Amino acid sequence: MKILDRMLLKSFIFNLIGSLMFFVLILELLDLFANLWRYLNNDIPLNQILKVALLYLPKCVSFALPISVLFSSSYTLGNFYANNELISIFGSGVSLYRFIMPVIILSLFLSLFLYSFEENVVIETFKKKGELSAELLRRKKSMSNSNVTVSNPDRKIIYNTEYYNDSNKTLSSLVIIDRTNGRSFPERIDSKWAKWDNSAGHWILMECRVFSWNSQYEKYDIKIVKQIEKIIYNLKPDTFRKIIKNIDELKKDEAREWIKSLRSAGLPFRKQLTEYYKRFSFPLTCLIVAMIASSVGGRFKKNILLMSLLISLIIAAGYYILQMVLILLAKLGYIPPAAGAWGTFLIFLLGSAVLFRFAKS
Repeated sequence: MKILDRMLLKSFIFNLIGSLMFFVLILELLDLFANLWRYLNNDIPLNQILKVALLYLPKCVSFALPISVLFSSSYTLGNFYANNELISIFGSGVSLYRFIMPVIILSLFLSLFLYSFEENVVIETFKKKGELSAELLRRKKSMSNSNVTVSNPDRKIIYNTEYYNDSNKTLSSLVIIDRTNGRSFPERIDSKWAKWDNSAGHWILMECRVFSWNSQYEKYDIKIVKQIEKIIYNLKPDTFRKIIKNIDELKKDEAREWIKSLRSAGLPFRKQLTEYYKRFSFPLTCLIVAMIASSVGGRFKKNILLMSLLISLIIAAGYYILQMVLILLAKLGYIPPAAGAWGTFLIFLLGSAVLFRFAKS
């Protein structure tokens, strides 16, 4: 068996390296040609374009590795079958499950490698690539935001503002609903504008109307106040900023803290939480596609290269389309974020088990 294992792994690794280089090249060219007209319009020098491509390389490897494992598994077994080697192996009493076990184990290690590679290399280089591209193409990101409604972590103070100016750290047309101090009826403050006091660490509300409940007459009293300063109004300006963070550019701990801050501020977080869970499910794609390809790879005896490439693209397209649909449903709130991120993996895991049941052996 050791001879068969070495033979299988040698062929698989050789095909894996070749296919990985091919798919990485395709992804790099797609990114290059998609932005080529922008580079030309901005007179970007060649060395800067190459630097962007180099920073994008780890992300391309991350995208291409699962497809390369799929193609390599399918092509390797198809080639063995075309040369009648699988017939000899099965005839000697070696089952398909035992024969492909080295590929499955290697794919599992590749999944673990992919997760570590994403966390330690891809995130940092992809972030730098985005920053360099924005600088070269003169894309300015404004952090100012309009029509913002947020709350403090205990949900007792709600802020609504028509416009947040990030450069001046000011809020326009601010409305605060204050339920602190155990109020049965909340206090409302309408402020024309508010500014952030960085030294004191709270907002200063200007030109205010205060609506407070009068329990004696059971109605709200209105009071005009020129300026209000309370340390409880200390929600940081970053909370009002436009959400333009890309979770693909945040490491695991940073992403988790950001999602926690969105949750505590009452901001939408399902999209970010789904992408966070996807970070753990995506690397296991290598394992799943290897299992599927191993169960169908021995069905081709002619046009092995073409058929292996075709079946790889079909399975990969099906995998990514289903993943895209489930993630979209999770982001819209129809299914839980965990189901959106892990659903495709579980469905294809079940599918691989069914294919193995009816595979040639």
